[in-house]
Amino acid sequence: MGIYAQFWHCHPAGLADEFLSGPLEEFDSWLLEIMAAFPDDVDPAVYPLLQTVQANGRTALHALTAPEAAAVDRLMDAYFGMFCDMKRGDVKRSAEQSLLRAPCSRGMLGSGNHAAALGVAFELWNFVFSGRAVARDSSLLPYVSGDGVYHLSYWSLDEVRLLDEAFAVGPIPEEVDLKALAVVKNALASALTQRSGLIIEIG
Repeated sequence: MGIYAQFWHCHPAGLADEFLSGPLEEFDSWLLEIMAAFPDDVDPAVYPLLQTVQANGRTALHALTAPEAAAVDRLMDAYFGMFCDMKRGDVKRSAEQSLLRAPCSRGMLGSGNHAAALGVAFELWNFVFSGRAVARDSSLLPYVSGDGVYHLSYWSLDEVRLLDEAFAVGPIPEEVDLKALAVVKNALASALTQRSGLIIEIG
């Protein structure tokens, strides 16, 4: 089957704002049901954190330690990777219908000196494969996949613009899969049209 990436529209400011503007009360009820029925499927730190977020807002997502960061990562995974798929499929809006086969896209912005010249764009692109932390510096407390397969990342609208420009100026490495490149460019173009950020899920 392989590992694939999917692109979804999100709040122009990024994943935290998309999450905070979502149906959190419904997510709360659903999460309690899932934890009761399948206690091993959700990290026990997720529900207390969700309650804190509902009480205190964005500041509750500002992790300062590795355990706090892990709880935030699992909360985001549970919301976007479980709740939105199993309960509220309408919350995620597709930015590109085709799936991107992850191995075909890893070197899409090149490597070595060319990649270094792209700077921020190259760093943003690599979040696709590593996942991206929410409300904290990914270089200090990076996102860590819960199962080693599913990864969640995102780009704000400003970052989408930056990446679109990076792909436009090229040159794109010769070994890049052109079908994979088309999927990425279509997702970026869709986000620009909708004036949205992008969520990227790998799994």
